Amino acid sequence: MTLARLRGALTGVATGAALLAGALLLAAVVVVSASVLRGAILNKPILGDSEIVEMLLGVAVALCLPLCEMRGAHVMVDFFTQKLPARGIAGLDALMRAIAAAVVAVLAWRLAIGGWNMWDRERETMFLLIPYWWGYAGAALGAALWTLCAAFVAVESAVKAGQPSPARGGGLGGG
Repeated sequence: MTLARLRGALTGVATGAALLAGALLLAAVVVVSASVLRGAILNKPILGDSEIVEMLLGVAVALCLPLCEMRGAHVMVDFFTQKLPARGIAGLDALMRAIAAAVVAVLAWRLAIGGWNMWDRERETMFLLIPYWWGYAGAALGAALWTLCAAFVAVESAVKAGQPSPARGGGLGGG
């Protein structure tokens, strides 16, 4: 499979994860709105609304980050690297993306362990008794996908860094 096809497949999966994240965020908005309205009308907000919202938001954030990685939409500070040649920037980018992939892999691993521990200990939220492992599992899946995306982008950048820079002023007349 070529890098372009792999990029397309990963971007498709990351887009699906981001769409799911959007649905989770919409659900959180509905829960908060319903709780506020119920509180205003009946003076009795929804019990455990914050438990639902915190779990939905945590998973949603983790599911959005893979698409952010594939689009190169993370914040980057390039003040010191602006004058480097394209190959140098691609090489630094590959190194930083590889480090990011390693850090996120550790995060995914720890989220999976945390989820396992929550399942094993049967930990639940206080009011609604929602198992905590659900949130950990969703976030671990998002972090695992983010790891794959970051590793892919690191390899893609390394390949780009290994390619010769395009000749300047090529063509007739030498520009």
